[in-house]
Amino acid sequence: MVKIGIIRCYENSERCAGWNCFPAMANRTGKFEGYDKIEIVGFDTCGGCGHGKADKIVKNAKKLKQHGAEVIHLGNCIVGDCPSRDIYIKELKKRVKLPIIERTHGGPTPEQMAAYRAAEEAKKAKAAAARKARRERAKAGK
Repeated sequence: MVKIGIIRCYENSERCAGWNCFPAMANRTGKFEGYDKIEIVGFDTCGGCGHGKADKIVKNAKKLKQHGAEVIHLGNCIVGDCPSRDIYIKELKKRVKLPIIERTHGGPTPEQMAAYRAAEEAKKAKAAAARKARRERAKAGK
């Protein structure tokens, strides 16, 4: 049996509770397909955008290791869309000294994650523009 810790993107954690990671682990698909038996020891986040600094994600990975993790999986949300991904992976391998597996489940791809983020940003921008237009109309009506 292998003891696994999963680290996911802090920003995505508000809209995803592992909806794809846990089924992939339970069914041993995606990056879990090579394991015979799995025990999850923890499911944590990167700690928030480190902007090129890996201290928070390394701290969280070390906590998973202290709780028995023998391998750390990085969620698709980190691997697919995080601008600090390469720095994180390098520092995790160097400082945590456990195997670091990129991805958990079979999708979405990095391209799909980028498209999703772009759509979310466009939605926010459209809502902000609508709020601004309402304020301007209200101001003009006074």
